[in-house]
Amino acid sequence: MRRFRLWLLLAAPLLSDPANAAPADAPAAAAATLDTVLVTGSRSSTRTVKNSSTPIDVVSAQELVATGQGNLLDALQRTLPSLSQVGGYQSDQESLVRGYQLRNLSPGYTLVLINGKRRNASAYVSGANGGGFPGHAWADLALIPIAAIDRVEVLRDGASAIYGSDAIAGVVNILLKTQASGGSAWLESGSSDGDGSRTSVRGNLGLPWGADGFVNLSAERTRQHSAIRPLTYQPDYLSYPAIGADGSLVALGSYNSLPAGATRNPAEATRDAQANRIYSSADYALTSAAVNAGRSLGDTLQVYVTGTASDRTANAAQNFRQPATISGVYDAAGVLTVWPDGFSPSIQSKEQQYNGTAGFKGALAGWDYDASVTYNRDTIRTYTRDSANFSLAYPGAPTDFYDGKVDYLQQLANLDLRRAIALPALASPVELSAGLEYQHEDYRRAPGQWESYTGFGAAAFIGFAPADAADATRNSKATYLGASANVTEHWFVDAAVRYEDHSDFGDVTTGRLSTRVDVTERIGVRATLSNGFHAPGLAARYYQVTGNCPCGTTLVAQVDSPVARALGASDLRPEKARNYSVGVTFDPAQNVHAALDVYQIDIRDQLGQSSQIGYNALDPANVVDYGNSPLSAAQQSTIDGLLGSAGIAIAAGEAYYVSYFTNVGDTRTRGAELTLEATQDTDWGRLRYTYAANAGRTEITQVRSVPRALQGLPNIGLLTETSEYALRYRSPTYTQVAGVSWSQARWSVNLNLNYLGPLKRLTNGQKYQLSPVLVSNLSGSYTIGGGWSVDAGVDNLGNKRTRKIPETARNASQRASTTFTYEYGDVLGTVGTYWFGRINYRF
Repeated sequence: MRRFRLWLLLAAPLLSDPANAAPADAPAAAAATLDTVLVTGSRSSTRTVKNSSTPIDVVSAQELVATGQGNLLDALQRTLPSLSQVGGYQSDQESLVRGYQLRNLSPGYTLVLINGKRRNASAYVSGANGGGFPGHAWADLALIPIAAIDRVEVLRDGASAIYGSDAIAGVVNILLKTQASGGSAWLESGSSDGDGSRTSVRGNLGLPWGADGFVNLSAERTRQHSAIRPLTYQPDYLSYPAIGADGSLVALGSYNSLPAGATRNPAEATRDAQANRIYSSADYALTSAAVNAGRSLGDTLQVYVTGTASDRTANAAQNFRQPATISGVYDAAGVLTVWPDGFSPSIQSKEQQYNGTAGFKGALAGWDYDASVTYNRDTIRTYTRDSANFSLAYPGAPTDFYDGKVDYLQQLANLDLRRAIALPALASPVELSAGLEYQHEDYRRAPGQWESYTGFGAAAFIGFAPADAADATRNSKATYLGASANVTEHWFVDAAVRYEDHSDFGDVTTGRLSTRVDVTERIGVRATLSNGFHAPGLAARYYQVTGNCPCGTTLVAQVDSPVARALGASDLRPEKARNYSVGVTFDPAQNVHAALDVYQIDIRDQLGQSSQIGYNALDPANVVDYGNSPLSAAQQSTIDGLLGSAGIAIAAGEAYYVSYFTNVGDTRTRGAELTLEATQDTDWGRLRYTYAANAGRTEITQVRSVPRALQGLPNIGLLTETSEYALRYRSPTYTQVAGVSWSQARWSVNLNLNYLGPLKRLTNGQKYQLSPVLVSNLSGSYTIGGGWSVDAGVDNLGNKRTRKIPETARNASQRASTTFTYEYGDVLGTVGTYWFGRINYRF
């Protein structure tokens, strides 16, 4: 009941009649969004937010800037409750290429478009080093310059029949500015609690191109410093080797305790007790630019060009390596030969992404056509900084390592046809659409320097070895048809079908039927039925990473490698989905619009990661599996036979584990979404109210069987209880976003409230729930005149940060060391309250 009372409290202003307080000639409500003609989710040219047959959100450029966020991903997360971002601190590269979820689903199920054209997924694929969405890659929204954006349309429904692979959860379509004159520039700076400062410089310029064309240019530069929230080691949790009775260095006891008969190392007195800076936000420098241009070439022909480019260097801090736990870098006297006081490695990512589309629009033989080609490329080079490879000889060996690169290339050619045909039996012309599309993809992974992967490899991130290299291509061909019309004045129907043939896994046919009935002038009912799919990415099919550490070797094997096949791996199947949604739209009063939608998404053959197959023979008398459960001689022999058939042998005193990507099972996600929007004009200014809520739940409906080759082994399953929890409870159970803005003459004020529902978690076998949290944001603006204005604001007024794991869910080692104190992947970050100011100039 508590959550529903809050819903009513936040929505109360919207359920009154704002029109009663407004002058008779008050402008139409929220014309910038509600009456905007949509270009996403249908090939019809007459749909708006108010009369759409599917749920769509429109976020304006002004709303994005008002959030005070440094990039598009963070800004959208502040305004859309159905889009949840994984915050907190994340694993390795996933803290740099951040994931987001639409309707509680993987970011790999959300398609991103720029001006209606497909944008590539990142070259990074989740899965290694604890990635949260195994086998999935997604478009990085943080790389798109906010200065170039006119508005963002977010379709909250499946649309594979219109756009192809990936559009299972929905579509994010980013529309760029088209002004042919004027421009803007702004400088923004801010900081959190003494650190985490950010400075952004952005600019936009519109120029004419010919008599009726435009060239719109945008550029921005953002420098984000890390916000560090270190924890203090417990006094009895030591950092340095102890001093034995004979004066020699001796190993510490369990949980870094002082062993019997030894004394503390004198260096403990001056140690940095807050050396572990893993609880921090990423540090990055991002430069991005965009161009959007178009003009007529005669009466019926138009040419257009769209392009974006981004360059980002980012660093993510990793766990501190204490001098007492550094292996293999001591000299004969037991003295560390590198990093005598320990070290804090970091993972550095240098990424360049280029995206471009060029095309023609025109009319021929009664059809409107749009012919285009698109080029997308993302290259990520990874480095491990301030680290060490315990297998190398120090001094002399490197402490900075080049780990290798991944490169993803996507090229598309598209022909889209449309025309309207009047039929006497229908209330409106039938809008027909048809098209052809060809797509070519290329994925490459190149090894790093020898020192990054040999032996134990670089601490924090092990480089790609030559055996992990990949060079793969594929192509696909698609054709699609669509038709939409008003059957009667109040009944709209939209249908689409698409056929795709992929060179690596075969063909897929998808369809979509959407309809809307306007029951009265104020009430409409809508429904959509569709099926969709997510093609397994090249990066997932050819993914292979070898990891070496003092505890053994881990191999995430390529699916079609001999060792993966020996362990029962099979070809990755496309993930297929069925979407059902029903909704009602309601205008309870003048200038008030509301919508409620319920949905169900069934996904078959979700991607995941297999169990770790192998054993730890560091103690030959006590051989254990990956979960430290004892193995019998017969079970050990079975594993030896499976791995031996692929040429892998585990010697006494070694540990070796193998896993691979696989289709793990089926899920069902059900949820409801409510949106409310209203405007009110008074003698003291205009008020705009917004409210949106999303509640969803995911269930696992089927788990795939363990391969026959592994059925005789203990503790083997495609989904452990921990991975099931991660799959079901990735985002809050419900989310609410409420906002009110006031503007009059030169002044404006915006208040935004984000209420994040409970998060269910499972750690060390303990189930628990993180309580709901309210995040509030306040900003204001004053127009000076002459094109100048200033903004100021505070984000996260209550200083909410990543929440702590309950003590009962942390084991003795974690409690002693303060590691795993904060919730991994919490929707909250480490920054807390953030103050910012901005100066703007428009011309």
